[in-house]
Amino acid sequence: MSGREGGGFDETITSERAILRDYITRGEDLPTDVPTIGSPFEENHVPESELGVYRSPDARKLVTADLDVIQELAAKSKSPPSFLEAGPRRHLFYDPRGVRVAVVTTGGLAPGLNSIVHSIVKRHFRTYKLNEGMEGAVFGVYDSFIGLKHKPMQMAPLRPHETEEWLEKGGSELGNRRTGKGADLDGFAHDLVANLANNNINILYVIGGDGSQTVAHRIARNAESLSVVGLPKTMDNDLLWVWQSFGFNTAVERATEIINIMNCEACSTRRVCVVELFGAESGFISASSVLASGHANLVLIPEEFKNLTPEQCETALQIYVKHLQRAVNRDTKRPHGVVVVAEGVGKLLTEKSVKLAGHPITGDFVGILRDYLESRLRDTLGEPVPVFVNRPLHQIRAGKANAHDQMYCERLGALAVDNALAGYTDFMISQWLTEYVLVPLELVAGKRKSIPLEGIFWKQVCSSTGQPSIAGMASRNGELAKAKGASAGVQLESGS
Repeated sequence: MSGREGGGFDETITSERAILRDYITRGEDLPTDVPTIGSPFEENHVPESELGVYRSPDARKLVTADLDVIQELAAKSKSPPSFLEAGPRRHLFYDPRGVRVAVVTTGGLAPGLNSIVHSIVKRHFRTYKLNEGMEGAVFGVYDSFIGLKHKPMQMAPLRPHETEEWLEKGGSELGNRRTGKGADLDGFAHDLVANLANNNINILYVIGGDGSQTVAHRIARNAESLSVVGLPKTMDNDLLWVWQSFGFNTAVERATEIINIMNCEACSTRRVCVVELFGAESGFISASSVLASGHANLVLIPEEFKNLTPEQCETALQIYVKHLQRAVNRDTKRPHGVVVVAEGVGKLLTEKSVKLAGHPITGDFVGILRDYLESRLRDTLGEPVPVFVNRPLHQIRAGKANAHDQMYCERLGALAVDNALAGYTDFMISQWLTEYVLVPLELVAGKRKSIPLEGIFWKQVCSSTGQPSIAGMASRNGELAKAKGASAGVQLESGS
């Protein structure tokens, strides 16, 4: 298969279930083991009465609850794969009272960054009684990985009473930057490891998405005496092997509210609103908020166009516009509509050299789409329907976390500390299915999940908006070509 490196994962597969089946088909085991930097030897001085039941080194949770997969493995005399269960440990590798750790927030913003930093800091100091007098410290690194590379390292000691004040703030008090893309990652990681060693750092917490976890994985591979722990931060929810990344719930809640407000605006003013949301590679935020709202008439996500030819993309856009025209005219007194577009759609269509009304799509796709819709949409009297654009991207990601994500961040941060102190490394703390587990960074680094277009979720989204599933039409023996023929020459005017 394409995309494999050394017989490993096929990067064209973008769902966990499909990845697992791919490994089974090839007769290989999913790599779920998490390394340690040494055997734990330090007795945990915090009792179970305070931490909860210590997890055994052998305690594991199944990767899948799919009975078909489990039975398929059993037929091959193979056990179903499992992740190491997260939780406090009876024996630790580090003396928690004298450990030195660094926390870095990387990539784009997401609600909950300050919350998860506070959870880590609080766990070290208040639960494990970190003692600065023993040279122990928790450092916040400014300016993402660039701050880790600087000499002297751009960091400052953090204490719980300080980070608690961050809980009411959005963004990241440590600052976020995207780094490492297109660089020599092994060389970059080697420099970071050397700088961390020079600063006597024992544990590094990397709060970031797939790109950040790629760097974290390289750091772990280059470090012999450093625990590297990933925490799943991506508002797009496109990290593999995490049920839901922190910040996603808050982002969907805010995006849903904005869609509802824009629907009121559009309805009251007899217009169509095009709302652009985050989603560079996947449409989870757009699709989820549309389903939660129930007021959108059309949602465009990258997954629908990814496997289409340029000509199919152009046909799809025409079909979508025709659908929107019908939706706008359902309310004869107040013709209106809401279109939600994931930001990655424009980039994808540009890369494919797709044309709209004979003109190449370049630059501002949402603006181009607005102009095109204004030239085509008509109410039942034949009058033009105005179209306006709303781009609430940064309003969605820069605010503080809601209650759900706040609680989630508390749990992720605390469990990250529990397992880092035990000497585990090169893993991401994750809620997978209903359990908290340690996922090897090998399964996460540089990979993204996307919405399965034949799955129930996307079908329900299409049912909510009433739009056709274009990718489904394209996969069923030329239905898209037939649709193109049926719509050829159709004037998208009143009553079309």
